[in-house]
Amino acid sequence: MQAGNNSPKRPRILLAEDESVIAMQVEELITAEGYEVVGIAGTAAEAVRLATMLRPDLVLMDIVMPPEPGQTDSMDGIDACAVIQRELHIPVVLLSAHGEEQFLRRARTALPSAYLLKPCQNTQIRAAVEVALAMSAHNDPAAGFRLREAHHRIKNSFSLLHGMLRMQQMQVSDPVAKRSLADAGARVLAMASAHETMSEPAQGASKGAGAYVEKLARGLFEGNAGHGSNGRLRLDVNTEKVELDAARLVPCGIFLAEAMTNALKYAFADGQEGVIRVVLRPDGDKALLEVSDDGAGLPGDPRELGLHSFGLQCLNAAAQQLGGVLDIKTEPGQGSRFSVRFQAV
Repeated sequence: MQAGNNSPKRPRILLAEDESVIAMQVEELITAEGYEVVGIAGTAAEAVRLATMLRPDLVLMDIVMPPEPGQTDSMDGIDACAVIQRELHIPVVLLSAHGEEQFLRRARTALPSAYLLKPCQNTQIRAAVEVALAMSAHNDPAAGFRLREAHHRIKNSFSLLHGMLRMQQMQVSDPVAKRSLADAGARVLAMASAHETMSEPAQGASKGAGAYVEKLARGLFEGNAGHGSNGRLRLDVNTEKVELDAARLVPCGIFLAEAMTNALKYAFADGQEGVIRVVLRPDGDKALLEVSDDGAGLPGDPRELGLHSFGLQCLNAAAQQLGGVLDIKTEPGQGSRFSVRFQAV
């Protein structure tokens, strides 16, 4: 019998560290613990490429790394962590000298297996690697399928509820009841669309949030533009690829639904022409979601209106869940603009 046949497989680890001295120290440590170092990446982008090619069991990732030579992209270790875990399903342990809130907030979104602050003890690195590998080894291979199936079933339930609300809206004659049912229907549609997106395996990797926002915006417009208008409204949607984790799809949809519903209900008197614009785009190191119109504007100070308006309260709550702050610009006769800037993946 060959001696190597019964030898346990050595866990394979990819290092992402641009400081050669630190990389050498960490490599010596994890090699002494019985792990195999399959590569060392000097940039975040290189870490993604090597992880895709080598398929290690774990990535040990520094956060602050320089861009690739000749490139100006701002991908750092947190960005790379999100990509590697989301698309490759490889656990990532982050190493950083930064414990500030801005880094921790982004790290919470990327969901690394561990976040270690430098300088850290060898025992801390060893423990974080062991736990991350153990958690990865015990992951249920069918969990992803069951999660997508759950999202699909939830989407179907919300879609059924949305259809029932639409039927009830058509049957009632009271204008206030019609508006309330339309509002509820828009919120349900937003949640149904979010779960539909989460049930598509490749959505986060290939489409980003732009496709979701555009589809939802058109669905909201087609379902509600005729209410209280003569069809002379126009929808202008301009979305770019913005990566958004699944947990924030619902608040993103709620924000869009509330802002569009407000414009459709109040911005244009019966028969008035107008345009509702929806924008989703990168904005520096963040993303911007904006809904604007060229209608009547809000009838008062947004801060005072927000004390009594459930819709504005929902907008504010959705913005907070996205990790941003609601911004409202409005002028009588010049329209309104609702926007939120938030950290993208």
